[in-house]
Amino acid sequence: MTSARELAITPPGLQHGFTLAEIAIALVVVALLLGGMLSMVSSQLEQRKWNDTGNRLEAARDALIGFAIANRRLPCPATCSNPPQCTAGSRGDEAPAGGLGACSAYYDGYLPARALGFQPIDAEGYALDAWGNRIRYALAATLDSGVATCNASTVPPPKLPHFNNAANLKSNGISCRPGDLVVCGVSPASASSTNCDANTSVTNQNTVVAIVFSTGKNGAAGGIGANEARNLDGNALFVSRTPDPAGAIGGEFDDQVLWISTGSLYAKLVAAGVLP
Repeated sequence: MTSARELAITPPGLQHGFTLAEIAIALVVVALLLGGMLSMVSSQLEQRKWNDTGNRLEAARDALIGFAIANRRLPCPATCSNPPQCTAGSRGDEAPAGGLGACSAYYDGYLPARALGFQPIDAEGYALDAWGNRIRYALAATLDSGVATCNASTVPPPKLPHFNNAANLKSNGISCRPGDLVVCGVSPASASSTNCDANTSVTNQNTVVAIVFSTGKNGAAGGIGANEARNLDGNALFVSRTPDPAGAIGGEFDDQVLWISTGSLYAKLVAAGVLP
């Protein structure tokens, strides 16, 4: 049996412990485990923000329909002439105030959070997605001239604006369909086109009354790819597709896009007794 004295005088070369190589390997393993855990947590946080943003967009769509039922029209988009500080914009309210006359910006505006009573908002009064970017909102400005009762050749012709004017919406009637907003699955080959390329349409130009969308994690700065850029170029064509990484054809895409269809809006207004 080894005595305490024998242990005390054991030569250093016979003592056992971890070598530097073993410690280094252990540290690498720990770093890999921590990295994997952090990556998993980060992915979960991003997924949560994605889901939260989707919920906010659905709440915004519901709020717009609720506004239409209460006010017999849809609100005009808010404007912002100097984002993110909108000292010369509408500060989260309709533009013009009260939605009187034609909207100041039909295709490149923001959700009028103050008019809707929507939360959360930033210090300037604009609705926010889960990444802190302002929620965008577009509204149909024109009518389909192919519908007999909404054709300019009829007597009397339909009056514009239609969807953001209570009197016109009532007098023009529910046979009027929008004639401008369209959602494509990919940006058209022509940068100036306001029509989807063949076999890329998600909707046609007589379907969409209003669009609400988030510019995603990359925000407005991410609109450098062809697909995302089409959602911020101020015209009636928008793109909605599954997310794409930065190296994808058409560039990175993480926008989330929802819309209100003509049939859905009219059905809600009829059910509420607002129309016909």
